Parts: sequence; structure tokens; C-alpha cells
Amino acid sequence: MNENQQMSKSANEELVHQHISEFRSPPPPSLRSSASSLLRWCLGLAVGVLCVWLSLRGLDFAQVWASIHQVHIGWLLASLGSVVMVALLKAIRWWFLFPDHYRPASWRRAFSVLLTGQMVNVLIPVRLGEVVRIGLMVQESVPPGVTLSTIVVEKSLELLALGLLLSLTLPSAVLPDWFPISGGLGMGLSGLALLVGLIGVWVLRRWLQQIAARILGFRDWLPQVWRDRLLRLIDHVLGGLEALTHYKSALPVLGLTALVWFFSILTMLLMFISFRLVLPWYAGIVLSLALTLSNLVPQPPAMVGVVGAVTVITLYGFGVEQTVSVALGLLLNVAMVSPIVLLGGWMTWLRFASLGHLPWRERWVSSFGLKKRERN
Repeated sequence: MNENQQMSKSANEELVHQHISEFRSPPPPSLRSSASSLLRWCLGLAVGVLCVWLSLRGLDFAQVWASIHQVHIGWLLASLGSVVMVALLKAIRWWFLFPDHYRPASWRRAFSVLLTGQMVNVLIPVRLGEVVRIGLMVQESVPPGVTLSTIVVEKSLELLALGLLLSLTLPSAVLPDWFPISGGLGMGLSGLALLVGLIGVWVLRRWLQQIAARILGFRDWLPQVWRDRLLRLIDHVLGGLEALTHYKSALPVLGLTALVWFFSILTMLLMFISFRLVLPWYAGIVLSLALTLSNLVPQPPAMVGVVGAVTVITLYGFGVEQTVSVALGLLLNVAMVSPIVLLGGWMTWLRFASLGHLPWRERWVSSFGLKKRERN
């Protein structure tokens, strides 16, 4: 009898462990979220087609090709390098956002995961890249809640930087009349409010954990297994905010955010130089801000059409001919997308090749973080 009870207890413990392990993998999307993603993808495709039509109607394609043919290759390659530098700086910043006990051993791991996520977002613009990042970090023994917190902080920093950049350019009156200033400032204020709120949540984390434990444990309305899973998630999410409260991680994160925007603007300026355009120094800021704010609308795959349309509209205010701005927008689209897709694809292939012992389909699924990798 004692032996049977011991076997039953072991089986129950194994079942609980299995449930908790399964919880670490990202949950499958629901039918509603799948329909929403499909709708967003279709809207993005429609936006891309509309932007292509608006940019190219009544255009002399021979002149566009002539403008492309006259591009300085060296400066064009420099703009590609600037795009890679932005991705590299974002990866290092993301690495700093992880708490010490969950931080990957090297920033290169974060670089590989971030590039794969960005590649997915570029090719399938329904924000699946964040799900991929969470799943791939689970393979690095980082709980989903911790990675989710770092992504929220990352997005908050981008919104805050956008608002600060707009605030700095407004006094100089360098933004054109059509620029959505109120929308950009609203995003900046939202980023600031979110960051302050996240710091407040970290300060009150012990109290919040106690409240959550009381609510989930009230009259045992929730099974113990699910209660443990939710409390574990809450603990990981709150723990992922730790980097905001330590100057050794917060200062590098703020500095890297400034460098990300510097190289983003530098990419625009290098593209202007490659086309031999003599424009005011702030034209790169305006174009970079406009492209960032274009993310408020659904995006087509690879941002096709949107980058060109935004470039044409922006450079029109600086007196650039449409044929030149269309050619510049086309190459800028390639420069912004191709390094991310090529490097992200290469990182994914390396991950795929390292799983040679698994069936082909499981290798691809695991390479995108959609299944927890089994470690030997």
C-alpha cells in the first residue's frame, strides 16, 4: 500500500512538473488572434499597394533608373553598414535589459534572437517577431515573463526617445506643416508614462505579489497547478523589470538608445549623400521620424511601398524631384530590409543546422522558437 501511494505521489509530481514546463513555451494563438493577424496582414498589403500606386503614377521610369544608376556605391554600402549597426546596438541594449541571473552568457545570443524576430516582423508584419523572441529565449532557459518584460521596456524606450527627439526639433521649427507632431509627442508621453509606471511596479513588486497570491488563493477557486503557474509568471514579469532600477544596466540602456537613433538618422544622411543631394542636416531627422511614425498603420511585407511613399512625401517638402525621391525610397527600402532579412535568415539557418538529430519539420519549428528545444 505504501509503495502504491509513493508511485501515485511520484506520478502527480511528474504531472505538475510537465504542466509547469509546458507553460514556459509560448501558448498557441487563439482563433480570434489569428483572424486579427490575418486582417492586419491584409490591411498592410492594401496599404502597400496604395502607396506604390501613389508613388509611381505618372512617373518616367527611365529617369528613375537613371537616378539609381548614378548612385555612389560606397556611400550606399555605408548606409547598409549603418542599418547593421542599428541592429547590433539594439541587441546589446536588449542584452542589458535582462536581469543578471537571466542574462544570456553573450550579447551574441541576443543578437541572433533579435535578428530572427526582426526578420519575421519584416516579412510577416503582424508582430509575430516578439513571439519568436520569447520562444527562442525559452530555449536559452529564460522564462517567457522575463523576456516579455524586456520587450515592453524596449518599446517604452523607443516611444520615449521619439518624443524627446520631437521635442528637440520643435523649437528649431525644422518639421514640415504636414508632420503629425501631436501624434509623435503623444507617443513620447506614453513611453515616459509607461516607463514611470514600470518602475513603480518594480518598487511595489513584493506587495503586488502578495495581493496576487491572496486573490489566486482565495477559497481555492483555482487549482493549485494553475495557481503556481500564474504566480510563477507574475514573479518572472516583475523580475524582468530589474534592469530599470540599477544604474549599471540603466545607463548603458539609455546610452545605447541614443546611439540607435543616431545611426538611424545617419542611415538617412548617407542615403542623401549617395544620391548627391545637398539637403539641410535636419532632413535626415524628419525622414527618420516619418518612417518611425508610419509604423502606426498596418505594414505590408518588407515595408514595400510604404518606405517609398513616405520618402517621396518627406523629400517633396525639401524640393527634391519625384523621380529622385522614388529612386532613393526604393534603395532605402532595400537598405532597411535586406540586411535584417539576410542576417536573420543566416542566424535561423545556423540554428536549424545545429538540430540535425531532429526531423525536418521539428527543426524549423524549433529554429523559430515555436517549440522548446530538448537539451541533452
